Amino acid sequence: MPIKVPNNLPAIETLTAENVFVMTDTRAMTQDIRPLQILILNLMPTKIDTETQLTRLLGNTPLQVELELLQTSTHKASNTSEEHMIAFYKTFDQIKHKNYDGFIITGAPVELMEFEEVEYWDELCEIMEWSKRHVHSTFHICWGAQAGLYYHYGIQKHRLPEKLSGVYKHKLDYKHGMLFRGFDDEFYVPHSRNTTVYREDIEAVSELKIVSSSEEAGVYVCKSADDRQIFVMGHSEYDGNTLEKEYVRDKNAGLNPKVPCNYYPDDDDTKEPVVKWRSCANLLYSNWLNYFVYQTTQYDITQINNESLRSMFQKNAKLDLKAIKFGGTSLADAAQFRKCAEIIRAEDSRRYVVVSAPGKRSADDTKVTDMLIACTEKKDRAEAEDILARVQSRYKVLVRSLGVQVDIDSEFAKISEAIGNPENKDYIVSRGEYMNARIMAAFTGYDFVDAEGTIWFDEAGQYDEEKTRASLGAALSEHERAVIPGFYGCTPDGKIKTFSRGGSDITGAIVAAVAGADVYENWTDVSGFLMADPRIVDSPLSVPVITYKELRELSYMGAAVLHEETVFPVVKLGIPINIRNTNRPEDAGTLIVQNADYFQSKLEITGISGKKKNTTISIEKDRLNEIPQLRAEILEIFAEYNITVKNMLSGIDSLTIVAPEEQVKACEAELEEELRERVQPASLSFDHDIAMIAIVGRELSSSPSIALKVLSALSKRKINIRLIDHGAAKISMLIGVDGVNYIPAIQAIYAEFARI
Repeated sequence: MPIKVPNNLPAIETLTAENVFVMTDTRAMTQDIRPLQILILNLMPTKIDTETQLTRLLGNTPLQVELELLQTSTHKASNTSEEHMIAFYKTFDQIKHKNYDGFIITGAPVELMEFEEVEYWDELCEIMEWSKRHVHSTFHICWGAQAGLYYHYGIQKHRLPEKLSGVYKHKLDYKHGMLFRGFDDEFYVPHSRNTTVYREDIEAVSELKIVSSSEEAGVYVCKSADDRQIFVMGHSEYDGNTLEKEYVRDKNAGLNPKVPCNYYPDDDDTKEPVVKWRSCANLLYSNWLNYFVYQTTQYDITQINNESLRSMFQKNAKLDLKAIKFGGTSLADAAQFRKCAEIIRAEDSRRYVVVSAPGKRSADDTKVTDMLIACTEKKDRAEAEDILARVQSRYKVLVRSLGVQVDIDSEFAKISEAIGNPENKDYIVSRGEYMNARIMAAFTGYDFVDAEGTIWFDEAGQYDEEKTRASLGAALSEHERAVIPGFYGCTPDGKIKTFSRGGSDITGAIVAAVAGADVYENWTDVSGFLMADPRIVDSPLSVPVITYKELRELSYMGAAVLHEETVFPVVKLGIPINIRNTNRPEDAGTLIVQNADYFQSKLEITGISGKKKNTTISIEKDRLNEIPQLRAEILEIFAEYNITVKNMLSGIDSLTIVAPEEQVKACEAELEEELRERVQPASLSFDHDIAMIAIVGRELSSSPSIALKVLSALSKRKINIRLIDHGAAKISMLIGVDGVNYIPAIQAIYAEFARI
């Protein structure tokens, strides 16, 4: 059967000349056959060559294949004409509502860059997450395979001492699978790359199986246990002269490349290359299409998404591993400890537990961490000792109530010795989490794993991910179940260092990421992420699903359910965060995910948050926004005065900057003088007591009615809008109102969207 391609695609002429049966859109209209829908994300610079190579292989099958080409919108092709890209390629926004039987992600010439440095990495992550729900089987090639292994399983790539280029002998590690059915015991595959993935890293992931490898080139193919993710490190799709083109290109660029191994007869680059991989390439793609796509995909392609959802919910019903974190209110006293222990024991999958220090037991109580901070700030040692004694007494009551054996007195003797030395501040402040972890481990029978020596900061005081992953990973591998204190780690010289306040959330996410958890549960005193501040809105709705990006936007504007840095350790791996209520464990809470397209929701927006006490500085000057140097000068002035620029709104001749009122008022006269002297504006004005309110929701960019509802809600309450802006991420709408209207504005907006 033929492969169906868009009319006039350049590959048609080439493949027709090779006797490959290619069917255009027009001819396919006369067929009454359900073709396989195959999508190709072409990341290669030589797009037309890659289109032709893949179309050739996909066309060598008795199945009818319908091909669609995808490009990233965040990167513009520089080696292929814009006319070609417009004519034949679609963007993710144009296809994300569809389902596909198969999906191919090609390699890309960006392997020496860190994944997060790649211009289109965020978009690629979104596409790969989407593919889990909308694609039956995904075939990753070379860098695309390394990117997929990193995104889905957290497997790092490693730079090779020199470029791997040539045609290498391979064998089958698994001889009974269908992907390599019909292959000889030995076969050849081209490789062309500067990085690799280590076999031991793949073997450490139980969901992956290595299918084929080479002594010289390393792992060639591995796949997921459910056969829906195929990772191919080589380039079996290459034409006979592709390696030669790359070799000549590198020679002309002065890179002095080695002659591709096993490619030219006798490694003599004056001779014509010998093609040794064509039959294997045809068989590999034919097997993938037949056994991994055609024979297992749904006939009704719309059911692929439903099948994925069922698999996801079945998986979540019996997860293998959860990392969970309990906040201070969840651990305030013995009664709360018992609730947490019941939650831990309720599911066997809750294997790694991170704890905060005890929070308030009542409204007029003091958090343990605040008391420990006070110990470090008292100049009078007797006063500091008095505060420490109260903390010690609180722990002795807790241990006695729970009936566990923890030597409180000896631990607090060490803390007492540290008082008075400023270098010991972080050590003292971190002891609330340390003591709670010791007690929780004793109460549940779990092992205690200290954050000291397993979570690391570098010499500059920044979190050291690589060292932590190795150290904490080794520690967790020795403990099937463990309690880890949150909030702190240590520096290279062995001193305790804390994260910023709320840092136990970060520790929980780090543990989840290192352990490869299926879910990171964050237990607190609310049943999920609330749509608005309960101090402003009476009993606000709980949001069932929110994306990482939405969480960041809301946290930035003041929402305080999670520490805003929490998402970073888990976002790379796509680990969902589930916010739960310790006092109402039966509530489902809020699920924070990378992509929420496949979750149904009746809510048009995700949340409303805001901050009061801002100042807007409005600058007007002819052609202000046509002179980049002038804008840079303005920002430099704000930096010199240590003023945080929270937002910027620009017009043709104007610029409005939003900054914290407290910072501006501390130097307002000097700032105004500096701006007038260096910018020479036509007008300059400062407006204080401005409240900034963010309305966040993933539907904002596609639903004009949301903005209309916001404006209508404020208009009905006669609330004047001082400024308005749509965020760059297209998921937030920012409005500024007078401070006196802050609460009425949030209440009005919430009332408009809470009618479900």
